[in-house]
Amino acid sequence: MKKVFLCTPHKLGDLNHELIRRITTLGFEVVCAVTHSPQDVPFDQMFKTNVALIKESDIFVAVLKDYGKDLTAEVGMAYAWNMTTIGIDFDAKKDDVMSYYAFNMIIRPEELESTLARLL
Repeated sequence: MKKVFLCTPHKLGDLNHELIRRITTLGFEVVCAVTHSPQDVPFDQMFKTNVALIKESDIFVAVLKDYGKDLTAEVGMAYAWNMTTIGIDFDAKKDDVMSYYAFNMIIRPEELESTLARLL
């Protein structure tokens, strides 16, 4: 089973769980900070956990909505490790050069299933 790292801010709440459901329904395992990274640990441990989750994944999918510096660091890692990187465009900003252009593709939310199905 292929593993997807879903890069998304905690503050998106219900949207995060909807995306996790949509991706798992396709047959992928989904890992992300929302569900797999304890928030009650020191920041250095949180960092190490998230790096390990990204490294063990096959595909990196980022939610481009209300994003910030953590997403930029994580997509940079995925890019450097030559992972397939997909951005879901909710409010992507092309002038966020180091984030935006690190993705192999940027898709609309309604294209998520068809895009991932091609990667199974």
